[in-house]
Amino acid sequence: MKRSCRAGLFAFLALLVLATAAHAQGSSKTQFLIARPGMPDPNFRETVVLVTHEEGAEATGVIINRPTNRSLAEMLPSERFKPFKEPIFFGGPVAPQGLFAVFQADKFAGAAVTMLPGLYLAVVPDSIDALLNNPPPKIRFFAGYSGWAPGQLRGELDRGDWLVTEAEADTVFLKDTSRLWQDMVRRASAVRADAAPTRSRRPISSSR
Repeated sequence: MKRSCRAGLFAFLALLVLATAAHAQGSSKTQFLIARPGMPDPNFRETVVLVTHEEGAEATGVIINRPTNRSLAEMLPSERFKPFKEPIFFGGPVAPQGLFAVFQADKFAGAAVTMLPGLYLAVVPDSIDALLNNPPPKIRFFAGYSGWAPGQLRGELDRGDWLVTEAEADTVFLKDTSRLWQDMVRRASAVRADAAPTRSRRPISSSR
């Protein structure tokens, strides 16, 4: 039963790969999206999303601050999965039954999306299987991912749904993400304030 469920999960994932894999090459940009306070979409409320995108193309990523209460070791109790005791994270509302992985490696021979130098997002069943067999020191598994159709993310950014900051690998693998959204909102807001043009002010006269 469990083996057939895994096979079905990986087969379903294969249907999602073609559109996503295009981001492995080209002039894509990887950033953190931070949901603005009051985000109406419950899927992304108070989330931080690692996303890669380019103008006019699809955007793909994973939510990095929504751990579940289950690990691979708990869900698939066999010797192969015993090392994976860290919680699986909810990566987004697309293909929530699918298994994805973000990991660090000097290089990776399998198919994966390059998010940052040395940071990859694995979505292909064969790649995930290889990572399960030979896991790198830093790896995190996700149930589902976050995806936007061409132009959709640009519309959300223009509407002000998201704050944006530069992505960094260390943040992706934080053990405690309970305050990550709040911290990132403050960081992104400070960056925006620093980048805003300074308004000219009239000097305050000391005379009365």
